[in-house]
Amino acid sequence: MSTEKDALAGHPPIDWSKWEPAGEGDLRSPCPMINALANHHILPHSGKGITKAMAVEALTKSINLDSGIANMFASVAVTANPDHSSHAFDLDQVDKHGLIEHDVSLSRNDIAFGDNHSFNKEIWEDVLKSYGEDTETSFETVSRARYERVAACKKAHADAKKEFEYGIKEFILSYGESALFLGILGSPQEGKIPLEYLKVLFQEERVPYKEGWRPIEKPLTQMNMNHLIFSLIKANEHKAAEAQDVGLGTVHAVQAAVTSIMPSYCTIM
Repeated sequence: MSTEKDALAGHPPIDWSKWEPAGEGDLRSPCPMINALANHHILPHSGKGITKAMAVEALTKSINLDSGIANMFASVAVTANPDHSSHAFDLDQVDKHGLIEHDVSLSRNDIAFGDNHSFNKEIWEDVLKSYGEDTETSFETVSRARYERVAACKKAHADAKKEFEYGIKEFILSYGESALFLGILGSPQEGKIPLEYLKVLFQEERVPYKEGWRPIEKPLTQMNMNHLIFSLIKANEHKAAEAQDVGLGTVHAVQAAVTSIMPSYCTIM
């Protein structure tokens, strides 16, 4: 159980030992971290009726996400509700393709193949293979795992003769999600976290508190995100080819796009 010493400055401690998976009637999203916050009862466990204010408070006070990034996610999530007069959203509404959910998820299938929101064990196990025998992440291994997932998705769409949706937006979101789990689960500077933390988050949709994780001391900012994304791009052996595939042409253009576009697209895994 957490203590005052573990709590973020100015906020009461969170009891991270309080966790239960979704039950009958509970709703969840394609995002492991958001689902974990619901499973920990930081967001409503039902996954229903989440206001922008509730989402921002949960993201900033529990995992120390910068309020600007948290507000962007919450603002977009509310628009997922088909009832535009509502000021709240349910977690399953975030499944809406092209809003927050997109092709090339690390743990979900692409919408062209049906279920784009449920955890897919086969896809996730293929991603884990990219890490080999490593027990800790690095910019190189995270970047390789992300790119190998891009390549696998591209091939699957080609084999099925389906359209592969992977342009500038998806490119930035893909890198952004990997940057987010590195920044939230570890150091925003080094790109190193125990691989066990990733397994717990994705497979159990639980924050790995009992495994040793603690919230970062300072909020994860857009500057941190840019550093993490640039580090992942630099570590990608196929960065030039990927830049051309999404229509950015050069790595320099990629960096410019991240700096100018990323704030509008920033979201949670």
